[in-house]
Amino acid sequence: MEQQYNEDEISLRELIEALLRQKKLIAIITIASVLLAGIYSFVILESTYESRMMLMAANVNPQNTEMAVDGDVDKLLDAMTNIPTMNVESYRQQITTPEVLRKTIEELDLGEIYTIGSLARKIQLETVKETQLITIKVEDTDPEMAAAIVNSVGENFIKYVTESTKSRANASSQYVANQMEIEKSNYEDALLEQKELLSQPRSSQEVSMEMEAILTQLTEFKTDKNSLEVRKEALNASIQVSSNTPGNGSSLTLNQNTGRVILDSSETTLRMELAEVESELDSMDRMIPELEKTVEELRVEYQDKYHRESIITQRVDRAKGIYESFLKKYEELRVTESAQIGEASVVVVSRAYAPVNPVGPRKALNMAIGLVLGLMIGVFAAFFIEYWKQSEVDSKKGLS
Repeated sequence: MEQQYNEDEISLRELIEALLRQKKLIAIITIASVLLAGIYSFVILESTYESRMMLMAANVNPQNTEMAVDGDVDKLLDAMTNIPTMNVESYRQQITTPEVLRKTIEELDLGEIYTIGSLARKIQLETVKETQLITIKVEDTDPEMAAAIVNSVGENFIKYVTESTKSRANASSQYVANQMEIEKSNYEDALLEQKELLSQPRSSQEVSMEMEAILTQLTEFKTDKNSLEVRKEALNASIQVSSNTPGNGSSLTLNQNTGRVILDSSETTLRMELAEVESELDSMDRMIPELEKTVEELRVEYQDKYHRESIITQRVDRAKGIYESFLKKYEELRVTESAQIGEASVVVVSRAYAPVNPVGPRKALNMAIGLVLGLMIGVFAAFFIEYWKQSEVDSKKGLS
């Protein structure tokens, strides 16, 4: 154990001695590496400038409705013409779309410098967590160019959002406009059918009024019949009493029609009145069934007319509601087409300006890296040289 410790101690000492013997080489290589890093950072590399633009996005959805599954026309139209909700990530993914970058390249005449792919790789996008902020960053050796690229990309992106929204709204409005004409024609056909039905004689309302009048008359007849039946029973009883009463003599009766006074017996008068009551009862017995039959016929006619009128009225109301829904949605889409949705949903918080201080190259970092690399190369070179010399000595000893 002690022997291995001594061997390790001797090996470590030899390593340190080797480094000390080659300290000049290590210093020269390290200094050379630092000088090369300095020349590369201060002379060869150009200064780069970073320009940034900050946008604030809003979750925009003009229709903002639930999908319709219950047949509601308004909800169905909203679902069919819905503009998708845009969140921060959706906007971030669209900033470097080919349409936006192509317009930027054309606007700044960068065709000879950048392609769409190379410009997309040059643009850096950042989002701040739990905010609606998006930062567009570009690094370039020309500070003015960096600011111009950032501003152009941001402005073209806002235009792109507006144009995309208008395009979707235009396509939806075309569909709604075409369907609206169809629904308008259906509404007009329903109105014409309703007009033809109402122009026919005896509408359901007229039949109802006639039936109510006959029912009132029928009720009066039945009431009078009950009164006459009571009167008939009273007259029969009076006649019975009169015929059984002895000494029932004649009486003087004033005729209301002629004004003459006639001589008649009480029983005869009662029997004449009874005959009149029975005649009225017979007449009512004939009229009441006829009126009841008429009421039943009117009730059937009323149900038929009311059913047809209800169907056409429902059709008219439904056609009117659908047409008005399409008309309302068409107006909403026309407003969406004319509105600057992009400018409303994406706001420029701060524009990009030409930076004064460069962000690169990081000269101190490069020189520190040069220092570390120089030390590593110097140490490796020192060990290699010492190893080579020791191998040569061992080889000569072996030969001797």
